[in-house]
Amino acid sequence: MNAIARKQYIIQKLQLEGYVDTNLLASELSVSSMTIRRDLNALSDDGLISLQHGGAVLNNGSLFEFNMTMKKADHMNEKMTIAKKCMDYIHEGDSIYLDAGTTVSCLALLLKETRNIIVMTHSLLVMNQLLDCKNLRVIMCPGEYRFDSQAVMGPLTDNFISQFKIDTLFLGTEGIDLKHGLTVPHIIDGTTKRATIKASKKIICMADNSKLDTSYYFSICPLSDINLIVTDHEADPTKLDTYMKANIPIITA
Repeated sequence: MNAIARKQYIIQKLQLEGYVDTNLLASELSVSSMTIRRDLNALSDDGLISLQHGGAVLNNGSLFEFNMTMKKADHMNEKMTIAKKCMDYIHEGDSIYLDAGTTVSCLALLLKETRNIIVMTHSLLVMNQLLDCKNLRVIMCPGEYRFDSQAVMGPLTDNFISQFKIDTLFLGTEGIDLKHGLTVPHIIDGTTKRATIKASKKIICMADNSKLDTSYYFSICPLSDINLIVTDHEADPTKLDTYMKANIPIITA
């Protein structure tokens, strides 16, 4: 098991149990206690956990956010399935906006065979996928770089986006909740997402099943502002039924 897989295991165990013991983790993962301590120190440096004598606890709450390295390793099969479904909503001649986030970046990977589409983004993950796509017109937004999102954002980005009218926005989010709508942990990320929504005719939210019935610190918009939510087939049918009964357009890939 590599370092990323170990860290993912540690986070999942913390989410279930609240505390992990260094020696027990070493035994479970068949590695040395020193290796586990290095993993815990790295997670602590990222702000995900707090170290305690002999172990660690999870930093949780409405401001909690995985960094992009952890997100890349999480629910990747589901994210790619969602991206493939979203290709049904992209047509020749469209202008589309690809938001920051690992799920949306999977969609960028699938665009390489398309033609006559304008793609706009503030995500470096997306831009890296499209660097060699000569058949697409790609517009990269300016702005202040945010490491955790691997994207630029902020007032410069928002003002730039406001100059355009986009056919379809493919939007990422950290939380989806009937009461609070779409939410994220950080204001600067949320305000840039608001700017993309305002500039777009149609908004499609891409979110794996772990995002459902979750809310964070900053509200992007109510669910009534979203034209469609695309999630994966692992989503709890009971949760999906709750959204459908509230007249929220949601489908599984």
